[in-house]
Parts: sequence; C-alpha cells; structure tokens
Amino acid sequence: MVWSKDIPEGNEAVKVRWDIVPYTRGRGLDIGCGAQKPFAHFIGVDNGHHKVFGYDIRPDVQAEADDLSMFASRSMDFVFSSHLLEHIDDAEAALREWWRLIKVGGYLVLYLPHKRLYPNIGQPGSNPDHRHDFEPTDIVSYMERNGGWTLLLNEERNAGDEYSFLQVYRKEAGKLHTIEPKYEGKTCAVVRYGAFGDLMMASSIFPLLKEQGYRVTLFTMPIGEEVVRHDPNIDEIVIQDKDQVPNNQLVEFWAHLSKRYDKFINLSESIEGVWLALPGRSNHRWPHELRHKYMNRNYLEFTHELAGVSGELRQEFYPTLEEKAWARAQRDRMGKFVIMWSLAGSSVHKTWPYLDEIIARTLLEYPHAEFVLVGDQICKMLEQGWESERRVHCRSGEWNIRQSLTFTAMADLLIGPETGVMNAAANLPVKKIVTLSHSSVENLTKHWINTFSLTPKNTACYPCHQLHTGGFEFCPRDDRTGCASCQADISADQMWEVMVPVLERRNLEAHFASNYAQAAA
Repeated sequence: MVWSKDIPEGNEAVKVRWDIVPYTRGRGLDIGCGAQKPFAHFIGVDNGHHKVFGYDIRPDVQAEADDLSMFASRSMDFVFSSHLLEHIDDAEAALREWWRLIKVGGYLVLYLPHKRLYPNIGQPGSNPDHRHDFEPTDIVSYMERNGGWTLLLNEERNAGDEYSFLQVYRKEAGKLHTIEPKYEGKTCAVVRYGAFGDLMMASSIFPLLKEQGYRVTLFTMPIGEEVVRHDPNIDEIVIQDKDQVPNNQLVEFWAHLSKRYDKFINLSESIEGVWLALPGRSNHRWPHELRHKYMNRNYLEFTHELAGVSGELRQEFYPTLEEKAWARAQRDRMGKFVIMWSLAGSSVHKTWPYLDEIIARTLLEYPHAEFVLVGDQICKMLEQGWESERRVHCRSGEWNIRQSLTFTAMADLLIGPETGVMNAAANLPVKKIVTLSHSSVENLTKHWINTFSLTPKNTACYPCHQLHTGGFEFCPRDDRTGCASCQADISADQMWEVMVPVLERRNLEAHFASNYAQAAA
C-alpha cells in the first residue's frame, strides 16, 4: 500500500513485532523507541526531546541515536530501529555506530519508510523532519562499508497499512557480504517449547515432514534447542527466550506465524495441558478415574496426529562425530558392564528413592558391573556417599545434557524415571528400566523397545495424568522416603527382579568369554 493521509502513523514497530522475534533475543537496543517498545526486554533509547501522540517519551536511556558511546563495542545481541534513520543527517555514520555495538552473530534490524511507498521530501504529505528518502539498496550500499554481514531479510512491506521495508543483517566475523537466498519450496513451522523429553518426542515427526518435502523450521527455547541442535531433519531453529514473547501475546504471535508457512504445527501444550492436566485447569481437579478414562492416550501417537504425519514412531537424538568419540573414550575407561542411571526429572515425582540399595547390592553381587550417575547439579545430592567408589562414576552436574544423551548408546543398561534421557533412548537397543509416575505405559512407553516399565502396585492415584510443577501440593508424598508415593511404591525388589536377568546374561557372557580366552591361550 502506498501511504495516504488516512493511514495512522506512530508506533510503526508494532507492524513488524512478530517478524523480528527470531532476531531480537538476548540483550539489545530499540533506538528511537518512542513511547512504546515492541517487547519489554528491549533497552529503549530515545533523545526524549519531543512527544508522540500526546505521550511523554521516557526511554530507558536518553541519548542521541548517533552517539551511543555509553555502550561498549560488541556488547549487544541486537540493535533494532524503526522509522528513525531517515531523520538523521548523517545516516551512514549512525549505522556505523549501531553496527559497532553488535556482537559477531548478532543482528541489525531496520524498519524504514520506502521511497516508493511514502511521500518523498518536498512532496505533499511528506514528513518535514525527514532528511532522506530510502530504498533498500541505499541501506545495502551504506552497509557495504561496514564489516562482514549476511542480509537475512529484505522485504518490501506494502500490505495493509504498511509503506515500509524491513531488513535484517547478521554480523559475521570476516569482511564478506552475502545475501541469503529466499527459499522457494514448501515450508513448515513447528512450535515446541518445553524440556528435553518434549523435544525428543517432537523429533519423531521431523523426518516424516522432510519426506513430505517441507523445509522445517522449529521454534523452541534454549533448553529444547540443546538436544535437537544437530538433527538433520530440522533446517532452521528459532530460539525464543522465556517470556521473550509474553504468554498473553503468544496466541497472536502463533496466528501471525501460521500465515507465513505452508504448514503450521503447534505442539505447545500438546501433551501438558491435553494429556497431562496443568494446575489451575479444571481437568486437574477431575476425579482420578475420569482423568484416566480421557487422558490415557499415547503421547507420541497424538504428536503424529497433530502434525498430520504417518509413519514410524521413532524418537531419536543425533550426536556429532566428536560427541560419539568422546562417549566411546569414556566407555573405554569403564568396566565390562555399565549401568547408566538418570537420577531425576524436572518435577518432584521423578525421583526413585531406593537408588543406594540397588547400587550396593549390584556392586556386591556383580563385580563386573559399574554405574554412571547423571543429572543436573541438584542431583549431586543423590550421589552423596558414592563419590569415592571407583565403580560408581558420579557425573551429575559434570556432563551436560548432550553428553549424557550421547552416552546412552554406550550403556549396557539404562535406568531412570520419566526423563529426557530415557526418551532419547526410547528406540535404542540398550535395555531400559523406567519407573513411571504420572504417565501410564499407554501414555509413554508403549512404543519403546527393550523397555521394562515399572509401575506402582498400591498407589491409588497412579497414573494421575497431572503435572506437578509446584511441589507436592497435589502429589501425595511418602513420609519415609520423602519422594512421591508412586515412586516409593515401586520397591527395590521390583527393580532388582528385572535387573537380575540382564546382569546374569552379561555375567554369563563374560564367563564364556574368559574361558574362551584361556582356552585360546
């Protein structure tokens, strides 16, 4: 649309708010912010010398746009500016100053009135404060005299009430200037915020979307990106920080995203909120029998249905060659039979209380067995007492999540509650023992291979199909162990019963291997 006097002006940045989300996470500036920033985490910079539509401008930092010497070079993840550069006499110098602030890998995001869509200087309706009439090529020319960059986005915005263009430059380490070509094929966006296990479930749909011919873009949070970083079936990952887009604006953000892709799959609350009741929702207070009747659905099957794909239900983690080599080196320093134990998950009900009893008994009865204990830094407390035992390798808080997930393929037996580590190994041939808590076999482990699912025998609320994010308020707690009742109800004898056949088989294999070696000698 070409500008007309009937089009309202002011707060132009809101017109591109959803499109700049991928480029404006972290610490960054909104230069010429006016009365309202697109998002709260932006650091608003304005000279504050005038009013806009009757609102006082009260920026976070009051400064002139072409002198930001109070900020260190390469201190910002992004610099955003909307409808300001055309007001500055020496626009090229201002751009150079903005560019100085951006880290390598950071973004310069510019939204400017288009020369062909807005009255030029001296024409009727033109802005008397404008010093320049820009076309996109003008900005590119200015930027060619700066350091290396890739022009990621160069859009003419003439729909609705827009009369502008949007450019995004990513700062590169060298001096090369490149323009990223626009993809012309089918595109698909998948939104999946959540923890490690949530992203491992989502990994099952990515190869099937690729088979359908889509270029796949995943919108996720840093914790999720970590585990799918090298998935070859994902073409682009857009990371969103927590509350980068406030919760009350997510619906509007998703609606905008859905218009920009040929296929849009929103997996947010696809498990939690649907098959796991969230605190504060009405179904969280349903009678237990009713929740079980309506929520006893397989998570992975539903993920496939929601994504509109059919094919193998297969969760998969993709380690790099370097990560595999690291895991192999770790394994080579350990014994003949390695039991990897994922100690705890993200909620209070995902800790099994009889760990010490099983470790002690195993070490006594099976001298060829060793343990690797993994988890976050908090899980260090669960490792206490085993730090000096040479056959117990305490790695909680030492191995990162990718290292732990990579090592699952090296283990001979994998044990844990409902955690991302267990989900990542769902389709690996390694034997697995899972202590279920808020999920049933139908919910979680129905399609896992080589898996023993241990369930409580006497806990009336199992499976509760509830999320317990706020502690034990709605989760019955066992007084003796301090753990969730459902986990305390899975006895050490139950665990031992399913461990022994695996241990005995490996013991027998070791015995025959030793005899064979002696005979050969």
